[in-house]
Amino acid sequence: MYNLDDKDHLLILALKKNSRVSLVSLGRDIGLSRSATHDRITRLEELGVIKAYTVIIDEKARPMLRAFLTVKLLVGIDTEVMASTVAEKEGVISTYCLSGDIDMIVYCECRNVTEMAELRDELSMLEGITEISTRNIMSSINDNSGIR
Repeated sequence: MYNLDDKDHLLILALKKNSRVSLVSLGRDIGLSRSATHDRITRLEELGVIKAYTVIIDEKARPMLRAFLTVKLLVGIDTEVMASTVAEKEGVISTYCLSGDIDMIVYCECRNVTEMAELRDELSMLEGITEISTRNIMSSINDNSGIR
């Protein structure tokens, strides 16, 4: 587990909003000097807290079809192993292991319905998956969740 203080959390939140903001602006917003801000960012990167910087794409520029697939697995299947296998498939952006009646949610982006159907069929053929439901995304509001 990471030992982060309040300044670290403020810095992470500020970087999530805009990872291209200057060190001077970041420091001013969280009450640190430019050099102290730089040192904290470097430390967070070295610790692996900050793994990457990303680009937020305007929804209109995204692929034509985005969906969440809800997945149920056979009892005894290792959810994390299955999530890693699913994550390697073309069109899969991210996988989430859950508790409850759904074992996994898979976020996908495909150019069209045919690609989405092919991806869904490919996943349904994996040993251990018992059920897949497709939930097409119609729109998203204020999407800065990290799902890209």
